Amino acid sequence: MFVREPIAATVKTRLVPALGAAGAALLYRAFVEDVCARLAPHVPLALAYTSETGADGFVATLARRYGWPTFAQGDGDLGARMRRVATAALTAASSVVLVGSDVPTLPVGHVMAALRELAPRRAGERRRRRRVVLGPSFDGGYYLLGLRPPLPDIFRRMPWGSDRVLARTLARLRRARVVSAVLPGWYDVDTPADVGLLARHLDVLATLGEEPCPRTRRVLARLWSRRAGTRRRRTTRRRLTTPRRRRRTALRPRTKSRSVARGAAPPSRVAAP
Repeated sequence: MFVREPIAATVKTRLVPALGAAGAALLYRAFVEDVCARLAPHVPLALAYTSETGADGFVATLARRYGWPTFAQGDGDLGARMRRVATAALTAASSVVLVGSDVPTLPVGHVMAALRELAPRRAGERRRRRRVVLGPSFDGGYYLLGLRPPLPDIFRRMPWGSDRVLARTLARLRRARVVSAVLPGWYDVDTPADVGLLARHLDVLATLGEEPCPRTRRVLARLWSRRAGTRRRRTTRRRLTTPRRRRRTALRPRTKSRSVARGAAPPSRVAAP
């Protein structure tokens, strides 16, 4: 799993306008903890860390606590880092599945399905073994990449971060005639709109009695509460500092009768007999 240190203003920067730098980092940390807790009992997990990870940092402490191996992502764009981590992992395994840490609700079944597609066929099985497995994300990229050697040419000259990554990856695999599989689509969390979707998803799951991301849900509740309180304070301050406008009632002049307006003499009064 690709992870970063949850340092404010360095992770989930597109969420900073909505959650603040500290809030975005706190939410990202909850993502990592929830995904690790859900995947670890089912698959052998390893953490691919970035350069800011120190010996006493969050990622290193997490790896030591559970005895997970770690791999350095190194320098370069996302493609270069994925290729480096995949190559290192494949020295000790026949296949590898790369996932991001910003998919807090990622179903374990999707990861297990990717491993099955990459695994050798058992006696009597008629399925075709895949070289690549992709988990498409709703933003046009992919949340999961499963590989076995030799690695295909899908890491160089890619518009990382755009909505064209998945389409270009599939096109290259078809041209190279690489046997691949595509998993069900899922979503990652990059924008405030994604956070809204995540919150609604977790509320629905809680209604059904499921709690796949307890840390994430608690952090979201705290951040939403803090945000609502900030809005109330701003509204109150605005009301106190804005002077009230006095209501002015415009007095409309009386209009003369139609006959007077046209220059006619007003009717004379007739005395009662």
